[in-house]
Amino acid sequence: MTKEILSEESELNSILEQAIAKLFEHQPNIFEFTSETGQTEWNLAHHLAVELREFFPSLDHDLDVTKRNYGDRRPDIIFHKRGTHEANQLVVELKRDGDPREVEADIEKIHTYWFQGRLHYKFVAVVNLRSDGKHEIRVFGNKA
Repeated sequence: MTKEILSEESELNSILEQAIAKLFEHQPNIFEFTSETGQTEWNLAHHLAVELREFFPSLDHDLDVTKRNYGDRRPDIIFHKRGTHEANQLVVELKRDGDPREVEADIEKIHTYWFQGRLHYKFVAVVNLRSDGKHEIRVFGNKA
């Protein structure tokens, strides 16, 4: 299933479920590192973005870009068209073993930054990938 433009939250939730399943299928050892190596959210964001990009072939995707006019905030993953705000489709905020306070902080960031102003992303998701192989997804559509 490839999508050029998302139309509803349940559709995005399904895409994220599929991408996460593929991530764990393609890389079942994604959380296995030696004691000398620490995994960051950036690493997980990269691998999740690789799985997500097949669902949005006409969109560009970027990781950890700085939004200078928005307090130098850095969304983890974005799907958009570079150089314009006309196709700002999706922001994914990612947590690795995030606790509920961190997830709620990302939800607040969503409503404060990614749905507002010129950015005006259509959808945002908070994904919490856990080292026990489970995950949580929270999807929000821009109602503005």
